[in-house]
Amino acid sequence: MPYEIIRDYIGVGNARPGDPIEDVEFIVSHDTGNPGSTAYQNRSYFQNIQPFASAHTFIDDEIILEIIPLNEKAYHVRQEVTGDNQRFGANANDAAIGVELAYGGGIDFTEAYRRYVWYHAYLVDRYNLDPETDIIAHSTLDPARRTDPLNAFHQNGISWNEFIEDVKRVLRTEFQGDSTDQPQVLGASLDLPIGMGDEGTFVKEIQQDLIRAGFALPIYGADGVFGPETERAVMRFQRQYGLEVDGLVGPLTLSKLNEVLDDGGQLETFPLPTGVYRQGDEGEAVKQIQRALKQVGFDPQGIDGIYGPNTEAAVRQFQQQFPALVNDGIYGPNTRRYLQMAIDDRN
Repeated sequence: MPYEIIRDYIGVGNARPGDPIEDVEFIVSHDTGNPGSTAYQNRSYFQNIQPFASAHTFIDDEIILEIIPLNEKAYHVRQEVTGDNQRFGANANDAAIGVELAYGGGIDFTEAYRRYVWYHAYLVDRYNLDPETDIIAHSTLDPARRTDPLNAFHQNGISWNEFIEDVKRVLRTEFQGDSTDQPQVLGASLDLPIGMGDEGTFVKEIQQDLIRAGFALPIYGADGVFGPETERAVMRFQRQYGLEVDGLVGPLTLSKLNEVLDDGGQLETFPLPTGVYRQGDEGEAVKQIQRALKQVGFDPQGIDGIYGPNTEAAVRQFQQQFPALVNDGIYGPNTRRYLQMAIDDRN
């Protein structure tokens, strides 16, 4: 094997319940969310603090470290999350291996990523899994609270699909003896920054993150094409969070986007009023409009139920994004329709 697996298990306790896994049915991919922390530093935390959370394996640029035996459960996905049950018919803590990628700080991402890919291929081979269907991102199971491992991937120009392709490639070359395949390479197909004219799965994942963060793409959605609509959404995001407003998705913008998503910065679900509302109107319906505007990135400067100059300005800014809307600052059926599309795109 090209990489050694170190098995240095923590003691049985809150982080390692000691309960057996009956059958390993899938893999959940994580990143540590703590840039610069190494595999052994994470082990030390779980050994000494013993929180009611854990993962089986931590990988950095030097080692692949299993801290919980693979035939035992680890607490790496919230119990109340239902996506794992819906997809696999089982809870992740009962039927999945949790794998954590250490990144950032002094960790060489390329070397850590190579080990991370190889270890996923090792697990797929060991448990006879399908990389396409049996590897899932933590962010997919718990989108309201987690962005891993896309947080680490995106900062280094790698999309989820490229990661899966790398796992499949290593599975063929290292475990299935396909000597005709190409050796493993880092999966990035786009260099940062990402901007106008770029296309592909990485762009689509950025678009999906923008929508989740409340910056709508109601015309084209997450189509994988970085066009004017995506550029405007990026600029709104940058403006709201005090970044340089250039419409380019570089390391700082990606880092802030992941931070916002980790903080739960997503659209709420609430009804949009019908009818026509303009400056001077007041009431609960105006509050609903203000909440919606704020959550899609157009802050009316307060949820006070008063359709004043700031609310009108926010409506105008929203309307300016779409050629089909009249930029009049009035909330009517057409503006409502586009605002509803913005909310639907997120959900």
